[in-house]
Amino acid sequence: MARTLYYTQRSPYARKVRIVLAEKQLPCELQQTDINNKPPEFLSLSPIGKVPVLVDENDLVFWDSTLIVEYLDETYPEPSFYPGSRIERLCCRQGEELADSLIDNVVGLWYETRKGNQADFGTQAKLNISPALIAF
Repeated sequence: MARTLYYTQRSPYARKVRIVLAEKQLPCELQQTDINNKPPEFLSLSPIGKVPVLVDENDLVFWDSTLIVEYLDETYPEPSFYPGSRIERLCCRQGEELADSLIDNVVGLWYETRKGNQADFGTQAKLNISPALIAF
């Protein structure tokens, strides 16, 4: 079976996985997925109904971009995506989690601004970024 990545063009998480696949030169069939009208095949693979979903050539299925990237890096170690030392690797993963959290906030604000007069202006206050994150 070929490796398949279920994704959407707008997903930064799917983009993260696509970058790792490209850097590692791993061939992959890209299956664009309509997340507003999720096909049954996709839902059978992703219990959380989100992209990305990777079906590897050995039929293992993974969802969540961080887990997919970790799996790809450990399964296909050359070239390495994460640093070699344990502490550097943990710091890198911590930075990855920070980036994912920040993009979640940005996407949340973007959705609110699209609502126009229906926007929940309290959402912006809830999603404000901590000064500690900026200093990171």
